[in-house]
Amino acid sequence: MSKADRLGAGASFGQTQTISARRAAINANTSAPTEGAPPPVKLSVDLISLNPDNPRSELGDLTDLSASLRDHRQKTAISIMGRFAYLEGNPGREGDLEPDTKYVVIDGNSRLAAAREAGLTEIKVMLDDDLGSNPDEILESALVANIHRHDLDHLDEAKALDQLLKVHGTQKALAARLHRSQGWVAQRLALLTLTPELKQRLQSGEESAALLRRVGNKKVEEQEEHLRLLKEQEAQEAADKKARAEQRAASKRRQQTPTPQAENAPIEELSGTALNAAPSPQHYAVINGSASDETAGSDLPKPREEAGTVVQLPSRDPEALSELIIAELDVPTRRKLTELLVDYKIEETKRMRAEQASAAVKK
Repeated sequence: MSKADRLGAGASFGQTQTISARRAAINANTSAPTEGAPPPVKLSVDLISLNPDNPRSELGDLTDLSASLRDHRQKTAISIMGRFAYLEGNPGREGDLEPDTKYVVIDGNSRLAAAREAGLTEIKVMLDDDLGSNPDEILESALVANIHRHDLDHLDEAKALDQLLKVHGTQKALAARLHRSQGWVAQRLALLTLTPELKQRLQSGEESAALLRRVGNKKVEEQEEHLRLLKEQEAQEAADKKARAEQRAASKRRQQTPTPQAENAPIEELSGTALNAAPSPQHYAVINGSASDETAGSDLPKPREEAGTVVQLPSRDPEALSELIIAELDVPTRRKLTELLVDYKIEETKRMRAEQASAAVKK
């Protein structure tokens, strides 16, 4: 039998049904009628009690919210339960409710407190006595609403999830109940295992929740070091992203800039007779993959400079290679070659740093 069948029509059902004599007596005594009454649109702020089990540990500074309610009015109704329905689900909590109230807020604690601070006398409400029949269901109703609005402090959210985990038994079951992934639940619960110092830095905004969720599953003595490595990795990724953006921009500028035919010619003429047309002071030969300066001495014969002769580049001798490039290439071509080498160096450096960061994280 459903709660509606057992208790009769509450304000949330919006229709007339027979209710129990006990419920009717309490309704009469509390002046909170539910028989056939439609959900109220507005109620006095003094008739609604703040929720003693609100997921938020603190309401915080309500100045901005109060000003918004006063200047722009309330946009979304708060969710409330009748006082009796709340106490039915939370036996023994009578003393925790504000005196002379007839309802209890479930979702909208901050808005109710801010409305009072702003001096408002009424607040829009949505009355629903089916928000929970026990403390865990009531907490779940408040938590789900805050999760959908991304409106909870990170540690308060983790504490509420931990309390619900004790009810549902497993992270998988809790995730299914909240329509979230198990990973989502696990990451948030990980904040509860942070060191007190890291929790304080999270609360102050010094550290991001996204990074600390990846730290909480580490041993206490390893958390600071792991956080440092994650920050370095994050900084490197940001630097790499910036470098890639700059590289793309530079490449785009080069593509958009008309290039004289003369600029490209020397690159294509590095083999053949072009290099021999204006020979450098020294000529080199590549022997077995390494540079040889045997032909550099004044007593040794120079290579023949016949048509079709190819001058071998000193690939293992950077200093000699730079002399050859300076001697043989014009200024625009040297500039373009330099840009290509710098681009390659940037990519090489990024790869090395990424490999180092990956190795450090794995350790």
